[in-house]
Amino acid sequence: MTVRIMVHATIKEEHREPFEEAYRQVTETVRGTPGHLRDQLIRDTESPNTYILLAEWESEEAFRAWEDDPVHRQMAAPMYPYWADGGIVRKIFDVRATLDSQPA
Repeated sequence: MTVRIMVHATIKEEHREPFEEAYRQVTETVRGTPGHLRDQLIRDTESPNTYILLAEWESEEAFRAWEDDPVHRQMAAPMYPYWADGGIVRKIFDVRATLDSQPA
């Protein structure tokens, strides 16, 4: 069963652009990791220092294998300087249903 990893992050205003660039670097590095399907970075329109990072993985086991691998910290390192005062929350969600509005 696919899972979505949601990371809620608060980024200092002066760090928003460098954080977004670091995110792009990290996603390029993660691309091709076994079990990884896709990533999205979304920003709150009413609170622009608030971001949600969404990652889709084939399974929770695949995500945890990557997360527990020492290479995980190395891959994600470009984003670490931008977490504002540890203001991140990570959650794992099972995908229970999907509705696609556009035909495949």
